[in-house]
Amino acid sequence: MNRGGKKFYITFIDDYSKYTRVYLLRIKDEVIKMFLTYKNEVENQLNKKIKRLRTYKGGEYESNDFNSFCRDHGVQHDTIPPYSPQSNGVAERKNKTLKEMVNAMLISSGALFVGEAMLLACYIQNIISFKKTGKTPYELWKGHVTNLKYIKVRGCFAKVTIPEPKRKRLGPRTVDCMFIGYAQNNAAYRFMVIK
Repeated sequence: MNRGGKKFYITFIDDYSKYTRVYLLRIKDEVIKMFLTYKNEVENQLNKKIKRLRTYKGGEYESNDFNSFCRDHGVQHDTIPPYSPQSNGVAERKNKTLKEMVNAMLISSGALFVGEAMLLACYIQNIISFKKTGKTPYELWKGHVTNLKYIKVRGCFAKVTIPEPKRKRLGPRTVDCMFIGYAQNNAAYRFMVIK
């Protein structure tokens, strides 16, 4: 079960930093839209350009609209041969690691929301430092160190304060929740209300 009925995901991995961005999709046809979103984020937030995109020969990447978009924006679109995942080893390994992390989270916390677990697994992967450089993908991508003081364990119990406008005069001031991940684009946690 995923928030918003999203059954699929797509990962974009930077070759240099290995920084990964995951987007949840309802249908596979949203791939082009998510690539445009990712491209805009990269260009507007980081002042960088996407020069090359490597994909497998999936139908969602083979449309004329997608190929003409890449051509018009100077993005070299390389496709790997069919049935040869070793040709795209970085992406295959990253996706396998993310799936294994999601599986471990689902088993340990007992919570559903596979999509939320995938986003959290990606977040964790981005803040783990490389042995070789001692830097994290997040640090190499964004240019500054992330704050690890707010890291929580998925599935942990939490008492979340009810916002003042929603609070009743008499009654509880908190609600029992379970931590399921981090909000995107702000410094907030995501919780699932237990009751």
